Amino acid sequence: MTLDTALKNFAAAFAAGPDNFGTVQWRSPQPIAEPMPLGPIVKAYYECMQFDDRPIIAGALQLQLWDLDMLETIQHEWGWVRDKSGQDVVDPRWKQDRIVIAYRNGDALSVDGGTPGGVVHGHIRSYTCKIADDLVSFFEAMAEAMLVEANTYDYEVYDDDFNPLPGFLDDMRAIARRVLGPEGETGFMKFFFG
Repeated sequence: MTLDTALKNFAAAFAAGPDNFGTVQWRSPQPIAEPMPLGPIVKAYYECMQFDDRPIIAGALQLQLWDLDMLETIQHEWGWVRDKSGQDVVDPRWKQDRIVIAYRNGDALSVDGGTPGGVVHGHIRSYTCKIADDLVSFFEAMAEAMLVEANTYDYEVYDDDFNPLPGFLDDMRAIARRVLGPEGETGFMKFFFG
């Protein structure tokens, strides 16, 4: 699958989810002004995607997507720390090619702009997990998972104690395993379901 196809599928899945907020649309590639160096894969992502009203994926897969206007500001929340003098400095533990493109309840989803396909990581406070070998498979998995949550479960994926339904988790694991492989499945489930 190409990035173009994965992003079209993701945009279609977003549009099909009645509880999603904002707008995510695929478009033919448009030139963009990079607010910072993005690397080829992240640049291609933003050239093909149009976001309006700070879009948020609803339900158990909740994810707030960042547009270009917010991108540089968001990076400072993850790639920077305060030194002993109170100055903001680059965090030596943060890989500088990682670009945060989305948040989940304050945790970050990043793409390694320095790799050809854009390795995707989840950052849960100081813990980091690999979710996908490339941006294509991440968006392929997300599109499938979003459609299952919306169409199969109608967003009713929690029991009375707010625990995810076992059948829903099995469906998410199966999608992640098939699309992302064993390591990606582990990272995907950790990032989205703890």
